Amino acid sequence: MKFLLDTHVLLWAAGSPDKLSQAARTLLEDPQNELLFSAASLWEIAIKCGLGRADFQVDARVLRRGLLDNGYQELRGSPCSQ
Repeated sequence: MKFLLDTHVLLWAAGSPDKLSQAARTLLEDPQNELLFSAASLWEIAIKCGLGRADFQVDARVLRRGLLDNGYQELRGSPCSQ
């Protein structure tokens, strides 16, 4: 199954997995699932980091690289074409 993850799930999966429910962790760890993220989430992180939000203190470029290195896929084009 494909899952498009929202911004907070991405942040928690990358840096604070204990904030995720057990059900969410199970879905994220299942190799049968395709985990997708959007550039919009990275933009949100960069903007809120620039505004000094304590819960967004992460470099969006580093996060993107880490997500890709860990098997997450960046959403490209229309979600219907994925």
